[in-house]
Amino acid sequence: MAKKIPSLIIDDEASSRENISMLLEQFCPEVALVGMASNVREAEQQIKALQPAIVFLDIQLGTETAFSLLKRLGNIDFAIIFITAYDHFAIKAFKFMAVDYLLKPIEIPQLIRAAGNAVKQVADRSLHLSLDQMMMQVEDFNRSRHKLALATGKGYEMVYIQDIMYCLANGSYTHFFFKHEEPLLVSKNLKYYENLLGEYGFLRTHNTALVNLQYVKTIERVNGGSLVMEDQRSLPVSKAKRMELEGRIKEIRRLI
Repeated sequence: MAKKIPSLIIDDEASSRENISMLLEQFCPEVALVGMASNVREAEQQIKALQPAIVFLDIQLGTETAFSLLKRLGNIDFAIIFITAYDHFAIKAFKFMAVDYLLKPIEIPQLIRAAGNAVKQVADRSLHLSLDQMMMQVEDFNRSRHKLALATGKGYEMVYIQDIMYCLANGSYTHFFFKHEEPLLVSKNLKYYENLLGEYGFLRTHNTALVNLQYVKTIERVNGGSLVMEDQRSLPVSKAKRMELEGRIKEIRRLI
């Protein structure tokens, strides 16, 4: 029998703690609950005493927050699954930092997915992004130089969004191509990044390609349609996306 992964639930609502505990027991057999806490002080004590590998962490803990706890701990050597009742800007920040989260009321498929990802992080020992980087991303999400955490076979690569030229589908993986850096193969599909990067000037021009419109050099209408990027690579454009692509490019050039 595989060894279970010790976990801790930190939530200021007793009913929420009990619900998560029950769901973990029923649907996440690889996770073993070793304790629960209701506030920052209790949580700090239990984390130090029990040394969990996974922490289910509510963002709002009474008058304090999860970030107060993380700052007090300093060294984060466990996988974090944030829990929140509020679908606000911080959710996107968590996505950009490749941190899992659950929205209340918690849905079973999302819990199974998040717990499975955390167990894999523990097994691969790819637990940690920098706490400083995480806090900066969450607290300063309105800044222009946003970074994206890309999960590779070796860990996480932090890249500036504005340096991404285009992304290409590779089965359930995605190939990232940059202005100056070497390409990266990332373990999430292209649809995931289409949803994440759409508001940053990226357009899905084809089922295989997601492009940063700032790096489009020319649009070609021959042979069914394609575009040429600044690195001279030719990428396909579907008929359904051709008019939207041309309109978006014209708008960008009007604003420059």
